[in-house]
Amino acid sequence: MQHIQRMLPRTNASDDNYDASYFLREVPELREASVSEETILRHRALLYEYLRQKGICERCTGYAHCGKTGDMRGFEQVLEVNARGLSTRVRRCAPFQEYVVKERVQRYAKLAGVTELGDEFRFENFPHEQARKYPKVLQYARDFALMWSPQQGPRAGLYLFGPPGVGKTHLMFAVFRELQRRGIPSLVVRSDSLFDHMRHVLAAGDDLEPFLETLSTVPVLGIDEFAQERANEFSMEKLFRVINYRFHQKLSTWFTSNFSPPEAYRRGADDLLDTVAPLRSRVMSMSILVKMDGPDARQRHLRTLV
Repeated sequence: MQHIQRMLPRTNASDDNYDASYFLREVPELREASVSEETILRHRALLYEYLRQKGICERCTGYAHCGKTGDMRGFEQVLEVNARGLSTRVRRCAPFQEYVVKERVQRYAKLAGVTELGDEFRFENFPHEQARKYPKVLQYARDFALMWSPQQGPRAGLYLFGPPGVGKTHLMFAVFRELQRRGIPSLVVRSDSLFDHMRHVLAAGDDLEPFLETLSTVPVLGIDEFAQERANEFSMEKLFRVINYRFHQKLSTWFTSNFSPPEAYRRGADDLLDTVAPLRSRVMSMSILVKMDGPDARQRHLRTLV
């Protein structure tokens, strides 16, 4: 039923053309609930409007181009069978919810410290040596970036760790560049900039909660240079809150770090704070660990004056 308005002529819903067999054919919920023909005919006008609204939704290309008008924009109807017969209720549709998430992410992207990912971070120019060395990692990242969507359900991010210059940030930024190009709500931040911006928000007297909620709920979050910042009680409390929420909600979270997970936020043999151990445990459980090594690519084309 791809073109409901073509199938439903401009006529009164009580027209005899719309008998019980018509609605049983076009509305599977009626068959599944074994609704009687008498009940169907009694609610013929309601079913007619339900199919009209459903037809508009089936042609949806996004909330910004919603074909509905007035208060029905961003809503879809749900048919319900009850003791008195049939009724409909409305709920926010998935395109509207996606629109709200994208708007919120865009609003806080600049505040988070990373706004745009340039052309220098692409899968096509990922270092050939590292691509040959880690083909499965590259394939996983590419598949995620090009094909994954929130509707598919949870899929783990990567925790890329190793020495500087081995392509960790390049690979993660390539993923987020493609996600942003496809319109998938996503946010990538540097850990040190992240907490600096949080302090600026508080210093300006603004509310930090919407920002933390965005970091916690965005479908895909990337944290570059994880565990590089100077940790203190403020930063670890906020980070744990974000990671803990994403861990329990199974939201995709990506990391790059110079530290392996067991070494994150440790100095010597001791954790920096009591919250480090549970934070580290969640990070290791929610991501796929990938150790990358090799020569520092940034040092291959150094320029000197002799």
